[in-house]
Amino acid sequence: MTQPKILQIIGYSDSGKTSLVKLLLEKLSEMNYSCATIKSARTHTYHLTNKDSDEFIKAGSNFSAVMFENITQITLKEQVSLNRLIKEFSNNSELDLILIEGFKKEKYPKLLIWTKGIFEEPIDFSTTRFLYSNFKDYDDNKQAIDEFVERNDILFSNDIKETIQNILKYFIS
Repeated sequence: MTQPKILQIIGYSDSGKTSLVKLLLEKLSEMNYSCATIKSARTHTYHLTNKDSDEFIKAGSNFSAVMFENITQITLKEQVSLNRLIKEFSNNSELDLILIEGFKKEKYPKLLIWTKGIFEEPIDFSTTRFLYSNFKDYDDNKQAIDEFVERNDILFSNDIKETIQNILKYFIS
């Protein structure tokens, strides 16, 4: 069993991370690649519902699964580390790629979505392989972006389709 490749997509809230992940998933699915996603929502709290699976958690179950006709939903009553999730996904599925949204401090290959002030974040930029910026942000920050790209030897585009092609070339070829 080969280990899946991993790509993090990071940036500020509302920078387009989820939209980019969805576009990547659609393209990879068209190409018959098997993918998994992991999203950080650590600044939010999950609120249990009145659905049976959540009622089981409220009643004391540490692990609850609901099997629908077309999908299985699993809930754990604990916070699990990113590395454990990656390991579980890798061991239990034939995956080609795991897309991680968020987890800025982790050291997996990253796509950074440019947003003004991003350098003030505690991000490990050493694993940044791709930079995406929309046209307006690029025009407003051209010098800083160009310097960052040159200094870190990364692939940059301000076109979303080109960014996806860059990722595909890097991970699939």
